[in-house]
Amino acid sequence: MRRLIGLLGSVALAATARAGAAQWGLSVDVGAARFAGTARDTSGASLGPYRPTTFSVRVDRELGPIRVGVGVMYARTGLAGEQDRVAVVFYDRASLVEVAPAIAIRVACFGAGVVTRVEAGPALDLWDVDDVTRTRVGARGGLGLEWPLGGRFTGSFHATGVLSGSVMNRDEAPAGVERRATRRGSVSIGLGYRL
Repeated sequence: MRRLIGLLGSVALAATARAGAAQWGLSVDVGAARFAGTARDTSGASLGPYRPTTFSVRVDRELGPIRVGVGVMYARTGLAGEQDRVAVVFYDRASLVEVAPAIAIRVACFGAGVVTRVEAGPALDLWDVDDVTRTRVGARGGLGLEWPLGGRFTGSFHATGVLSGSVMNRDEAPAGVERRATRRGSVSIGLGYRL
């Protein structure tokens, strides 16, 4: 984790020497997430967050082919017990705030300004489940597609994956229930503005 934060800082500092190529950006996204993991019992039933809508804001700085930025995501979610394609959902039981610094590298450009980027970085997840707060650190990676909309505005599509520790605390797991890493996959669309 320290190496990744050090790498993010080094890239940001080294790239600021190219101030002429630097450009700030601000974007907002709305998306949908799907979770896997968290907890599973011996019968194969799983328990975890259930398909929330996500809202995020991201600030970044473009330094040539590299972007360095930080995003904040919010989701209000239910908790679901699932087994054999049947889910019992308890709505509005949890919320997630994620802070995710990231480095994005341009990998392809095509058409009239369409850009594809891969991105990676750590994720700090702040969960509130039934008024009990818990913090998890994880890894985040994704793929983004961005296109011009006119003037300084851009549209975007992101597909992201996050792997972190179980949302369930050790003392919350009853006998026969195994805590598992929480995996999240999400897609989002967004609107950006280049300053």
